[in-house]
Amino acid sequence: MTSLDHLTNLDVSMTKKDDFDPNINLSQRQRNILFAIVKEYCDHSQSLSSLELKQKYGFNFSPATIRNEMVVLRDKNFLYQPFTNSSSKPTEQSFKLFINQLIVGLQVTSAQQQELRKQVLEMEQKQVNLSKEISRLLALSSGGVGFSVNGDGESIAGMSNLLVSPGEGKVSDILNFLDNLDQYKQYLLEGNIGTNGEPKNQIIKLNKTDEQNIRTIIGGESTILPLGKGYAMIATEVYLDNNEKSVVGLISPIHLLARKKNIELIENISKLFAKKNNTKK
Repeated sequence: MTSLDHLTNLDVSMTKKDDFDPNINLSQRQRNILFAIVKEYCDHSQSLSSLELKQKYGFNFSPATIRNEMVVLRDKNFLYQPFTNSSSKPTEQSFKLFINQLIVGLQVTSAQQQELRKQVLEMEQKQVNLSKEISRLLALSSGGVGFSVNGDGESIAGMSNLLVSPGEGKVSDILNFLDNLDQYKQYLLEGNIGTNGEPKNQIIKLNKTDEQNIRTIIGGESTILPLGKGYAMIATEVYLDNNEKSVVGLISPIHLLARKKNIELIENISKLFAKKNNTKK
């Protein structure tokens, strides 16, 4: 049996109600079922039957109840059926809710921090460009595209990963975005993603400390950062080479980005390279 306690008991007050569909009000049971479906799709790129969901996650209600709740979730645009009688799949709205609640509930362990700090120390000893190396580290660890942007330029690694695990949208859309990353980096560095230059809900800033923030962008939502349907970005502000402000993050098919280990990776980097840790004395 797989527990969803680390997801379903999270405080949702940190997510803005108008970030989602007006029908965001979900019962605890509906959230449990939805998060189980999203988790399965993230981990295995497939959906389980109502009976399999009950057995794997130990739900104390019947498969018929699960099916009925899935109908409600489809009506509220959290699930969809690609074709008649097919399994229900999560929508971008579901992934957004799932990712944001993972971010709120993350507890980065000291062991994870120590391992990342060790890797960074090795990079510094080799006198490498941290921006480029962190992009490579993100790509290698996540299976997505790692990137870093600052006032001087951009670094991208792992574009070939997009061909190994394509999203549901057009790969050409995300490749075109990456080819033109220099045109979009100022929006990332300023956190100014909304229409007409105004901050909008397309970017979610969940501040755990004054120095730290993590942003998520869902491709199908943003007209300012056109990632393309089926792709998503998670990014954080850091201070790398010469204590210069940068934004680093991951871009990948949304179901890969929503994996807990990838969000933990961004959280670790955010903590390690927060401004207070890199201010010159």
